[in-house]
Amino acid sequence: MAKNTGKNFENEIRRSLKGAKCFWFRIQDTNDVSRYVKKAIAEKQPADFMAVYRGVPILIECKTTRNLTAFPLYYGDTRSIPAHQVNYGKTLQRNGGVSLILLRRDEPRNKTVYALTPEQVAYLYRSFGKSRKSVPWKWIEEHSTVVERLAKPIRWNLVKLFTAIL
Repeated sequence: MAKNTGKNFENEIRRSLKGAKCFWFRIQDTNDVSRYVKKAIAEKQPADFMAVYRGVPILIECKTTRNLTAFPLYYGDTRSIPAHQVNYGKTLQRNGGVSLILLRRDEPRNKTVYALTPEQVAYLYRSFGKSRKSVPWKWIEEHSTVVERLAKPIRWNLVKLFTAIL
């Protein structure tokens, strides 16, 4: 069940985008394609979703964890937020777009989503990644944008988030 939390969060964001009055699509990754074609090889993708809101392109990457004390920067030796996703986000922003990494703290009956920029995520890996393998939620709460939760079915107020950052 724990391995499905990421797909559940992506479904929440999908439902949220449907209500956000914007153009959007899900970016298929190798795992999605390999379900149908066993030898599929796909390019590394910049994020989970691409949206355009009021003429501004927005990349959205979704990450989730059940760890209630900190967000893990690594799973073993593998980064939880790959460097290529941070770099794609920075490149989009240099070209007039917006990139958001959404982190969901998956606490039962009290889920919270935080929006960070690629620059903030790069800072986390520079500052916390060397000495520890995770970032305390307290730092994330103080330095990110909390995304408002909407009523059932669980969704997130992306219009309010997009309006705040544009």
